[in-house]
Amino acid sequence: MANSISPDKFSMLFTSLVQELRDDLSNPIGFLQIGAIGATYLIAWLFAKKVNQHLEKGIEKVKVHMRFVLSPDQFAIILKYLLWMLLLWFCRVLFEEFAIPANLLPATLNLIFALLVIRLASHYIKSTFWSRFVYVICVIVVFLRIFKLWNPTVQLLDSMTIGLGKITISVWGLTEAIIVFILLWAAAGAANRFIAHWLMNYTHLTYSDRTLLQRVIKAALVTAVILISLRAAGIHMAAIAVTGGAIGLGIGVGLQKIGSNLISGIMLLISKPIRHGDVIVFTKISGDAGWGWITGMNLNYVQVATRRGTSLLIPNSVFMTQQTENLSYDDVSIRLNIPFGIAYESDLSKAKTLALSAATGIDRILKNPEPKCLVMEYGDNTVNLELRVWIDDPKNGIDNVKDAVFMAVWDSFHANGIEIAFPQRDLHIKSAVPFKISKDSPQPIAEESPENPGDKGRVTD
Repeated sequence: MANSISPDKFSMLFTSLVQELRDDLSNPIGFLQIGAIGATYLIAWLFAKKVNQHLEKGIEKVKVHMRFVLSPDQFAIILKYLLWMLLLWFCRVLFEEFAIPANLLPATLNLIFALLVIRLASHYIKSTFWSRFVYVICVIVVFLRIFKLWNPTVQLLDSMTIGLGKITISVWGLTEAIIVFILLWAAAGAANRFIAHWLMNYTHLTYSDRTLLQRVIKAALVTAVILISLRAAGIHMAAIAVTGGAIGLGIGVGLQKIGSNLISGIMLLISKPIRHGDVIVFTKISGDAGWGWITGMNLNYVQVATRRGTSLLIPNSVFMTQQTENLSYDDVSIRLNIPFGIAYESDLSKAKTLALSAATGIDRILKNPEPKCLVMEYGDNTVNLELRVWIDDPKNGIDNVKDAVFMAVWDSFHANGIEIAFPQRDLHIKSAVPFKISKDSPQPIAEESPENPGDKGRVTD
């Protein structure tokens, strides 16, 4: 290939590089460059040291709103590399302005940049594989740039193309797009987290409004990152529209549920039928009713915490298509209906008074609205009553309040002679039938009644 690098060419480049370095080190210009490198490093080191001392006096850690935590030492090292690279770049500009040859400065800049990337990767990338991968890439890039093989390598990769329908992309374009995507994705993530932090701490928006605004900003950032990365790869929007039409149709058919949850999530955040912190009663997959309180709302699902210590991830479409009872939509107070029954022989007025007194003695039951005890009906076996009480902390449990009320009513009724009735059946025999036991058989033999021949009844000796 025309752009391939032969061993002879590589040997010539290496020999030329060594000769340039020898020439630089054997004349005053080379010493001037070495002096600039040393002076800029000394300035950057002193400045970073002062910053480190200042940070250690004031705070233990410097927190950057990028989900990263830097100690003062780490922050000072990164600042040193950044400042050193900036000062050295300024010296290179001065050398070029006065037409002074500067071969050592570009190589040193490449080394500093590689050291900075390696330092960041070793600190932030927890995976050993990916941190080593970044290290190898940095070494390769520095090697290519120092030995002036960067441009031939770029030309070689640019000549290698990959065809995807009407879209043609080179290997270099793909590499460049991946690098741009990674950098922009990290920047977009940091910007999104900063905006979320700002909305939460410096605005008075509701949870639903903040979530909706964050999701819209995140979607816009992701779209911008993807479009810029495609543009960096040399892919134009016209080619994307032609090729992506069929792909988009196939994806749309296969992701109907996801699209439904996405639209439902947006509608929930806009209309606010449920909100963060609301206590809701919903229908489980098994058909039973479950309850919990909302701890998170996303574009695809709603996170509901239960009293069992678990979290349910319920798709947003469930809340748009099924009935959901919001116990705290207008007010956090909810009413509990607690039914019970007493025997017909019991004092009804006294039972109502004792039930109200038992409910009032429970701490979680509100005094206003005050508890009520109502007679609901005269049942088959009991007089059915219902105790109605109010609580304002349903997150702390509902069944435990009912349990406390039942126990208090039970103890109060037993202490005051109020009978809690239970189903009973009385058996009435229309007529008695005499029975006799034969001496020859242990089994009782029924004796015919003179009044009702053929009837068998009472057992006789």
